[in-house]
Amino acid sequence: MKLSTLKTNLFLTRCIVITSMFITFNCISSNVVGQELKFQTPSPLSTKKEKADKKITIQFTLEKATKDTKISYKVLKDKSSAIDRDYTLADGEVTVKSADKYKDEVEVTIKAQKFTEALRELYINFTYKDDKGKDQSTEFVVNIFDANDGSADEPQYTASEEEKTRHVGIEFYTGGSLDFYNNLKFQKISGELFIYANDITGPDDRLGGFLGIANFQNFTRDSSNVNVRPQYIQIDTGKYIPGKTKYRRNIFIDHLKVHTSQWSYYFNPTFRLNNNRSDFFNIYLSFRMEALVVSTTRSFDTDTLPSDTSALALTDPVFQSGKGFLLQNTTDTQTSGYFSFGLPMFLNAKNKVKIYLDPNLGVANYNLAYYRPREGQRGMIKNVLSEKKAFYLVRARISEQYSGLGVTIGGEIRGFLKDYAPSINAYLGIKANIAGLFSKN
Repeated sequence: MKLSTLKTNLFLTRCIVITSMFITFNCISSNVVGQELKFQTPSPLSTKKEKADKKITIQFTLEKATKDTKISYKVLKDKSSAIDRDYTLADGEVTVKSADKYKDEVEVTIKAQKFTEALRELYINFTYKDDKGKDQSTEFVVNIFDANDGSADEPQYTASEEEKTRHVGIEFYTGGSLDFYNNLKFQKISGELFIYANDITGPDDRLGGFLGIANFQNFTRDSSNVNVRPQYIQIDTGKYIPGKTKYRRNIFIDHLKVHTSQWSYYFNPTFRLNNNRSDFFNIYLSFRMEALVVSTTRSFDTDTLPSDTSALALTDPVFQSGKGFLLQNTTDTQTSGYFSFGLPMFLNAKNKVKIYLDPNLGVANYNLAYYRPREGQRGMIKNVLSEKKAFYLVRARISEQYSGLGVTIGGEIRGFLKDYAPSINAYLGIKANIAGLFSKN
């Protein structure tokens, strides 16, 4: 190939590349979007007719705006014929301003009158000028469904309402408590009632909450708190003569047994942290307010060592019958307040498993009752210790969805950041069908 031909080819190649780059740059430049109207209220928006007028607020913002801009709105009559009687919205305009961060809203009133159609579609056209002065428009759609005041067999729900019903519900779990300190066996019935209404209001429907009642039963045997009691029973009759009178000595070992019944009453306002609600996993920031009522019964299991007979001298002996002086059993109920911030997480793998995990850190107004022997006499003196303590709480619940029973293990680990061992409470049971209790069938 000649040198001149090669130079020519190289020149043509460069021209083609430069031309392509220029065309691509122009295409990209022409597609750069200036100020654009965006709805914060989801469109289409579905609603049902009610017995009274209801107002719908359409929120919007002009993104990438650089100056105050007028936005006009009107109902498109050709797409919403004969719907005027079902809404109140006059054609008008608003000005989005820099001082308001280019945000504004329009309010539509849906009238309460009945109509026979199952669905009306209200199309609202918003027009404005972009940053180049060109007219732009976008539509907001409102689907108005029949109120179903009893004339129909089944209620009609919009897609939006059906979505929200999945955010609201009642769940009830019941089963036997697990005792981790006594050979992992079942004890008394425990469980919890859980009412949730997450993602139902606020910006992007991020606000909501849940509340509940939970009960845990727990039995522990404190091997570190042991009481040894000697008992003397005179065998020979008559007056005691040191070194001659025979007596029997028994040794009793009392082990402290503690049964706690814990009732938890809690309320958690929530804010969803992930931008869009997921059908699989959602995480929230919550403020937990809880009243914890703990009833504690302290009793004693007694072991008896083999007795022996002796005639050794005793100093001022006290002879007894039965098992001697038994330690006093006590029952006490204390209510404490717990306040914490948490990160509740909900995972729902459909037809497989549902998981709830909720770690918390906060402050407790903690009340603890303890007993000490009375000096020089029988009986115990009760003392109540009240103090504010930093605490942690991890609650969890796992439910399988294969069997249809909703076999569930749930519980919590609760402890203070210093002092005292944590309490571990858990139950194994099933999920009850609360919704079925309210079914018409």
